[in-house]
Amino acid sequence: MALLLAAPHRDLQPLAASIKQLAPELDVRVWPQIGDPASVTFVVCWHQPPGLLKSLTGLKAACSLGAGVNHLLTDPDLPSDLPLGRLAGQRLAADLAAYLVGQVVRDWRQLDRFDALQSVHYWQPFAPERPPVIGLLGYGSMGRRAAQAFSALDFPVLACRRRPTDKDSSPARLVDLKILAGEADYLICTLPLTSDTDGILNAGLFAAMKPGSVLINVGRGEHLNENDLLEALGLGRPARAILDVFRAEPLANDHPFWTHPAIRITPHCASLTHTDEAAGLIVESYHRVIAGHPPLNAIDRQLGY
Repeated sequence: MALLLAAPHRDLQPLAASIKQLAPELDVRVWPQIGDPASVTFVVCWHQPPGLLKSLTGLKAACSLGAGVNHLLTDPDLPSDLPLGRLAGQRLAADLAAYLVGQVVRDWRQLDRFDALQSVHYWQPFAPERPPVIGLLGYGSMGRRAAQAFSALDFPVLACRRRPTDKDSSPARLVDLKILAGEADYLICTLPLTSDTDGILNAGLFAAMKPGSVLINVGRGEHLNENDLLEALGLGRPARAILDVFRAEPLANDHPFWTHPAIRITPHCASLTHTDEAAGLIVESYHRVIAGHPPLNAIDRQLGY
């Protein structure tokens, strides 16, 4: 029985070493050195090479090396009954919350203005009158962690989610999408990518947003209709956008987002999987699978997340 790590264009040797440190007894392999494919019982992958899943005839489960799972669900070689999981640890959620708080506070308090004032030795105090309303589109583990962080600053938090659960007793007030768009000063997308959420950030939603509001997308690039956003920014709904994910990555050098004065971009780094946390989650998930249980953060294929 072997555990395979497969993520082309990533150096997974440090992750493999961390896994071996935690569980020396495990047979850990890193693609493309997979040995006998039939002996691989658990694979952790990110944008796996074509045909890999088909070749692993002894698989008991697969896991995404991150919070996103669309690369697994859209793989034509994915067995229909293979249990799926994902890595979505506490550090990943905390880092995303920190990114969102940082971006919102920087924009809300207009901190960039002080750099310009300092350069001309000009003293001009400024602070906003009231905290902004935060709107979270998507309220899973990532969204709830962000809600807690914003609530700790006494920011009003609204959230829209597909399925209310008993965990919805956290700080956010659950509302429908129309109310969320109309009341949020910062509309933050943390959704998973499904057929229902593909293109959800579109002209219709932008038209319902508050004048002067800000769109933040840390979900998936496919959530955003890019042309609709460019047109909406000219109308002030939203007035600005902060984008960490894109339909094609890395962003093309001639893409209009690079130079648009109302768009701030970061290179898909709002929250990255940390080696130590990932190793612990992978070992735990592997042991669960070998014992006949679902992997950690099991995926519901019908829902797409």
